[in-house]
Amino acid sequence: MARSKVKASQGLRSPSSEKPMTRKRAQLEAEHDSKDDADDKRQSSSTKRQKSQTSKSVQEDPADEDKAIAPSSIKERTSKPTASAKQDSVPAKVKSLISKYGKLPLADLELPNPSESTAENVLALVYNAMLTSARISHELALKSVKCLVEAGYQDIATLSKSTWEERTEVLTKGGYTRYREKTATGLGDLADFVKEKYDSDLNNLLKAADSSPSKIRTRLKEIKGIGNVGLDIFCDTAQQIWPCLTPFIDPRSMKTAQQCGLGDDVDKIWEAVGEDPERMCRLAAALTTVRLEKKEKEFF
Repeated sequence: MARSKVKASQGLRSPSSEKPMTRKRAQLEAEHDSKDDADDKRQSSSTKRQKSQTSKSVQEDPADEDKAIAPSSIKERTSKPTASAKQDSVPAKVKSLISKYGKLPLADLELPNPSESTAENVLALVYNAMLTSARISHELALKSVKCLVEAGYQDIATLSKSTWEERTEVLTKGGYTRYREKTATGLGDLADFVKEKYDSDLNNLLKAADSSPSKIRTRLKEIKGIGNVGLDIFCDTAQQIWPCLTPFIDPRSMKTAQQCGLGDDVDKIWEAVGEDPERMCRLAAALTTVRLEKKEKEFF
């Protein structure tokens, strides 16, 4: 009986021995939980700081989001049409006109840089407008312009030094006999006008007119020997070196454009040449040649 009690006592743990172990385990568990809570707080605090910094950086640079959808950036990403692409879009009939008859106005003259807006080139175009607008053969008018350039009169100083007799002789050489005396006088007046009003360079007229086509016409009309037809001719031929004049086709050539199937809307024709001033100038020259030589049927 006593032995069984001993065994029973050995097989059972006393409540007193279990309590210290329970308190220790609870203490360890409490310490562990406390440590976990501290870790969680540190992690939560760190996450909050990261979110705060991210939010702050977004607030500091709000343009980042706008940049992603800004129209300017969209335009920058959009590829612009190249010159070759514009050339490819030019209608076949326009290409044919330019290819056959689209010679630039000063191409046959002895000028070093005929495509640049030099004082000499602008003055040569004024000569062209003066002489070809008169009631005289177009071929003789062009020949006389060439003679004026060969005499060096595209240089305002040379023109100013020339005598009336010398200018008359040059015009006679070109076959401009019908109006040579009157034109010789007009050339002398032109030299004085350009020197006194525009400091020997008609590009200063362009500046004075604020590149406005209507103001340019008004100022050019002050030149003796240039009327409305002469102004139209100047705008036709000068729009390459003075692009502010584009797009322009004189009324007579616009009728030719209609006959050739290009229509009578200068803005649509401008689009057809790829909005290129040189091409527009060449087309205007081509239409003039087609009209004068009566070649409209080639383009019906």
